[in-house]
Amino acid sequence: MLVGALLLAALAATPPARGGTFVSGRLVEEMGSTEILGGGDYLFVKFGEDAVFGVLWGNVTNPNHIHIVVLKARYLGVAEVVDANGRRIAENVPVKYWTLHAVKLLDLVEVRDLDGDNLGNYTRGFDGANFTSFAETDEVPKMVSLGTTWTRGPIQTAGDDTGRSWSFNLTAENLPYIGVNNAVTPRGDNVLNHVGFAFHLTAALEQVDNVTVPSWKITIDTAQLRPAVLGAERLGNVTRSGTVARYSLKWDQNITGWDFEAPGTRRLLLEFAAIVGNLIPPTAANWLNDRFVRDRNETGRARYETAGRNETVDNRTGNVSAPRPLRSPYVEFGGDWTRIGRFTWVTASTVDGTPAPLYAQILAGRGLVARGPYGGAFVGFVILGALSFAEGDEILHDPTVTTDAIAELLPVPTGNEGVFLAVAVVVAIVLVGVAAIVLSRKKKR
Repeated sequence: MLVGALLLAALAATPPARGGTFVSGRLVEEMGSTEILGGGDYLFVKFGEDAVFGVLWGNVTNPNHIHIVVLKARYLGVAEVVDANGRRIAENVPVKYWTLHAVKLLDLVEVRDLDGDNLGNYTRGFDGANFTSFAETDEVPKMVSLGTTWTRGPIQTAGDDTGRSWSFNLTAENLPYIGVNNAVTPRGDNVLNHVGFAFHLTAALEQVDNVTVPSWKITIDTAQLRPAVLGAERLGNVTRSGTVARYSLKWDQNITGWDFEAPGTRRLLLEFAAIVGNLIPPTAANWLNDRFVRDRNETGRARYETAGRNETVDNRTGNVSAPRPLRSPYVEFGGDWTRIGRFTWVTASTVDGTPAPLYAQILAGRGLVARGPYGGAFVGFVILGALSFAEGDEILHDPTVTTDAIAELLPVPTGNEGVFLAVAVVVAIVLVGVAAIVLSRKKKR
């Protein structure tokens, strides 16, 4: 476990392009209830402990937001490990650490677009886990929290060994308005009549023989009670066989019956919080801290394009001085060398049956550091963003979240594979730690 944690210094393996053998029959569907991420019901598609993807939503027992969840191992290479005298301790060590990426559908927020830029000009407070208060430039009269009880429709499944799919609806009715900085002025029937999300999850599992990963020589001091890292030397690249999991989750959203204020141009923003948290294993947390990860630029960041340049948001950003309008119809998440996930959308919506432009913005990036109950640590960040829709009674749109993950990494057989070490942290421990970071302080059952 020590060796695996040391290789946070390494670069990430890159999943190859398609061209292997599909083995999607090995994917496992898991459904149930949980208290992680605030609690509720979930549908996850899993491959072992290295790739988990799916949706979590609030139920009657635990009203909650909808979360699109990715839990994936990021392989950082293989290593030869030696002591201070050059004696080999282990070789051909495939090393990984786990990353949690979640897109949380936060709130619907009405703004009066005073300057006509099609954005919501405001900032929000942050208490270390949640975005809280509003400071307005544009008028923000009211909002609706999407932390509620969701009703799930039937699940339709399909697929074969080349890929599998799951489709289902989540709906909520008659959601109350919340005054932002003033009381709500009654309008219409004074509730949001309907919010619906139709999810389409697809997954494929592929065996490949051309995964290229960096190799490292790690020197450690074994004379100390807790071995210390003396150095890391890049040796080049090696080729491994493995299994790649590819996931995509598209959803069609329907927002019907919002009672807009008058007069003035109004817009409705769907706020989302996108979270990235990296697990530092329990046995390493005493000596491997967030600085170790940060110095190697693998804590992660969000990348996007504005009209003038490419920009990033990470755990150091804080509130931006003004909302950043996105030219790119996506936000990408990753480190210097690793890929975590991609949140994409089409740039047109349908409002009352008529096509209407959609705009997107970034509002903030905040750091997250939390210690798990077993001594491990999570290090990462959360960004606050929003999709901005024109005023109307019925608003339709369809975003997507995609990711891929190397779900197994094996050496090319040589007859002398040596000693293999890995970070042995089960998914259950990972998710307990995530609950401590993200939006929930509950204990795991």
